[in-house]
Amino acid sequence: MTRRLLTDAAVDAALAEAAPPVLDVYEAVRQGDATLAAQCVPKLDAAQRRVCLDVLKKLRAANRGEWWWELREPLRALAVAGTGCQTGAAAAAAWCSAREFGWVEPSRALLLEVLADRAPEWLADLVHRLATRPPAANVSYDLMAGLVRLAGCPAPTTEAYVHGWIFSHFRSRRTSLVEALRADPDLTPLVQAVFVTPDVGSYSQFTFPGEEGENTWHEALALLTREGLLDRAMMVDSCVARLLRGGRQVDERWFLHLLDALAPTREEQLAHLADWCALASDASSPVAARAQAMLGALAQDGGLGDARLADVTRAVLFRTEKKLVRTQLVLLGKVLKARPEAAPVLLPAVTEAFGHSDTDVQERALKLIGRHTRSLDRLQLAELATAADLLSPGLRAPAAEILGQPVGDADEAPYAYEEFLPPAPEPVPFGAPVASAAEVAEEVSVLLASSSHDLLVFERALDGLMRQAHRDRDALAEALRPVVEAYAWWQYVPSWVEQPNSSHFLSSGIEIVVAAALGQLPTGLLHHKDQEAWSGAAGHRTGPAGVHGARCWEAAHRIRSTPLPFLLATPTDSSGAIAPDVLVERLEEYTRLGARVGEADFCQALLRVRFGDSAEEAERLSSAARAEALGTSFGACLAGHLRSGRLPAPSTHRRRQELYRADSVLIDLGELPRLREQFHGPAADLGLPVTSARAHHDPVTHYPHLLAVLPAQPDVVAARLLPFMCGVACHDFSAQAGYLPALAEAPAPAGEAVHLSVAYGLAARRPQDRLEAVDALLVLAARGALAPERLGGDITELCGLDLIRPGRIAAALRSAAETGACATVWAVLRAALPGVLGAEGIAPKALGDFLEVGAECVERCGARGEIPEVTALAGQGGRTRVQRQARRLYEALAS
Repeated sequence: MTRRLLTDAAVDAALAEAAPPVLDVYEAVRQGDATLAAQCVPKLDAAQRRVCLDVLKKLRAANRGEWWWELREPLRALAVAGTGCQTGAAAAAAWCSAREFGWVEPSRALLLEVLADRAPEWLADLVHRLATRPPAANVSYDLMAGLVRLAGCPAPTTEAYVHGWIFSHFRSRRTSLVEALRADPDLTPLVQAVFVTPDVGSYSQFTFPGEEGENTWHEALALLTREGLLDRAMMVDSCVARLLRGGRQVDERWFLHLLDALAPTREEQLAHLADWCALASDASSPVAARAQAMLGALAQDGGLGDARLADVTRAVLFRTEKKLVRTQLVLLGKVLKARPEAAPVLLPAVTEAFGHSDTDVQERALKLIGRHTRSLDRLQLAELATAADLLSPGLRAPAAEILGQPVGDADEAPYAYEEFLPPAPEPVPFGAPVASAAEVAEEVSVLLASSSHDLLVFERALDGLMRQAHRDRDALAEALRPVVEAYAWWQYVPSWVEQPNSSHFLSSGIEIVVAAALGQLPTGLLHHKDQEAWSGAAGHRTGPAGVHGARCWEAAHRIRSTPLPFLLATPTDSSGAIAPDVLVERLEEYTRLGARVGEADFCQALLRVRFGDSAEEAERLSSAARAEALGTSFGACLAGHLRSGRLPAPSTHRRRQELYRADSVLIDLGELPRLREQFHGPAADLGLPVTSARAHHDPVTHYPHLLAVLPAQPDVVAARLLPFMCGVACHDFSAQAGYLPALAEAPAPAGEAVHLSVAYGLAARRPQDRLEAVDALLVLAARGALAPERLGGDITELCGLDLIRPGRIAAALRSAAETGACATVWAVLRAALPGVLGAEGIAPKALGDFLEVGAECVERCGARGEIPEVTALAGQGGRTRVQRQARRLYEALAS
């Protein structure tokens, strides 16, 4: 069914003075008949087109924002008629490429029909204006190509036009690609444009029907180059220049295929010798490997001089990619075998590999030098010995023997290892509360714009909303309205809140409080949601998420009904904790003002109380006496909580279970009787036993906010989120930014679930998630909260799971060691290695990585001792990487 376009008073006023031909166009548009509209527009004279355009503009304004599917035909007719009535090329380009017409895809043939009577110069101006729009505007290539044919002008070479040209050949499929390109009159300029247009690789990966050599772009272009339709020098030069520019991997891969299809001759390779050197030095790995192969062929047949080969070698050996480095060392071995006289020039460049992170690479470089030292004089050997100081400690003695020179300064003081750890994190004070409605609007804008995980930003915004609503709710609404109107999705918040699953916040929960402050949610609905969240009704969240949700719903309800002067549970620092004396002062102020305490807010405040150490006990007991002196039930409850002391940690039960179709290690939590007895609502439910396999179904938005629900018990949150961390390691889940570092920074001892979460993070699939786990590991060590034996045992257990790749854990531990925390990493590895070496199914490469990281840490930190499993492996002999690294670790521990 087709809906009619909406009209308003402005449209009716414009129609009152319109001539019959204009009314015909208007009626065709209202009826959704684009063909009839295209037939009526050419009948209008210049004056009538201006009148008609005014009517259509007002009609478009009246329907802006209407996205009904039933309006697609009227909107198509509106796009065609409006384009035909435009008198300027700029206005016509803006009209037919407007966003509200893009989703209805107006007929290209009808658009060309209404523009067919325009002058060629006007059409050329229009097509070039359309072509300069960004590809995201989705301007139709068929329309632009049709305008090029009508105008008889050269084809544009902009990004949008080139992308459309490439993809159009795939869509047509009427003939083979090479035949279509042969018939294209604009072949040369468009092919030239391909080399300077970004993201062409994504559009050029499609295959086409036809015989071999005609079914892909690179093969077709190479064939046309051989036929002489495309200039070979231009193709080779442009291809090399495009690779020098760099870009997305898919683009580079495509241009590499094109370069291979063009098969540069030796003369062409020599002409681009400087370019191959630059690519081998700085390009991405696939491009550098291709340039390295060309340089290798030239080096072996005499086309590459020794001095230039030495320069390229230094650049390649400086790279981190092991494959490129090893290939370069192999090439140098072949060159030196054929021309031993080149050793004085080439061997100094080999020393660049002495600083490589892979000790295998260092050993290969040292052996290469050892085979050709007879070609060097004493001074050159002394230079190599100086560079050998970059070798790992285990290779310096062999280097001294090979070079016949001492490695390092004999007069240098003995090396004293110093552990480098980040400063132990200090909580950031909360600061003064927001003082005006404008400041609250700024905080809310930050939360909505960036989905910020910052606890202090959220708490400042939540407390500020309550304070300003208590002071002047109308002024607060006026300040908030421009902030929320900037988001198109905000109009759906009221209807979303009415849904049964609206307890799953779109953001951090701040959106429902803002909507309540704006008066967009009825008080009765908020009261109902508040009661549901407090009672734990079906569909609402449980655990720490339930406490957070109940507090947000209560705040929204109170803002709408009886705003509070401020919130009790606002933390005093970034850890989420509240100083006892501050909470007592807030409760005293509530009593003085006669404010009614919010139950969810009060429970959250109790959970956040910081107990500190025994030195602060007297101050805490003094605060308890002040709270009891208030003579209220809430004061008595706070006094009893302060006197009871810190909550005990729950008991834990470790188990293995299949989760997400993979084995996983999970931790169940026992009951917390004190929470069940002293608290109510969702806070009391925190004391229930937890089976972590079910806990992950809690829909949670911001994990750092959950840690602030119970700052002194990070394991209560970590155990519930272990299934998610298992998904981060075994599948393609993405850990929330900042979760693991926040878990490590929690002002409490790190228990079993915290260490297992860090272990899962070290095994994460995404590199950025592994880096966060490394940060968490270092923070735990800096706080003195790391238990290396526990973390090592977790690593051993995870290495035995099906979908865990132990090599990722080894790589993460290497990253931690490279920060200067070698002793910390070795303490973890010392606990993990016996189990890892004895486990079945671990790839030799991963075992070699673990042993190599351990050997590097021991050589730097000077640890001593014996690990029987390492000793047994080292005594087996053999030359595999695992055995060599085991001997290296054994020797480092025994030296």
